[in-house]
Amino acid sequence: MRGVYRFFAGLIALEVLIQAAAVAYGIFGLGKWVDDGATLDKATFESDSTSFQGLGGLMLHGMNGMMIIPVIGLIFFIISFFAKVERGILLAGLTLLAIVVQVFLGLFAHSAPLLGILHAPNAFVIFGLAVTAMLKARHREEAPVATTTAPDASTTSV
Repeated sequence: MRGVYRFFAGLIALEVLIQAAAVAYGIFGLGKWVDDGATLDKATFESDSTSFQGLGGLMLHGMNGMMIIPVIGLIFFIISFFAKVERGILLAGLTLLAIVVQVFLGLFAHSAPLLGILHAPNAFVIFGLAVTAMLKARHREEAPVATTTAPDASTTSV
């Protein structure tokens, strides 16, 4: 079960990297689209015909962040109860909490853009927690080895 725990921790870290790449692709594509003369306004966002290179990245970022990563985080948390990783439940719980915070930051930043400042640093927190959990699962806690000493020759009677 430690291997499954480690897999899901690594998957969450990978998902954070995918999120960063997807949003970067989307923003750079949007910037090029505007540079090429397109206009970005509310009507553009509401139109079903709006298309530019990178739009898929923004869509992937939204769907992945709203649906896929929270499910992976929940599965990871459930697995943590069976994996017997030192502080594994704590790390998985904190990772899930950071994922929930990330979803809310992403949602509410559309209404309060200042919250967007916290969205990227929280992604780093998720990544760090997931990598830490993955590394914790790699090493098994060894039980201390009992040492025996030879009897002292001076106390042995002949």
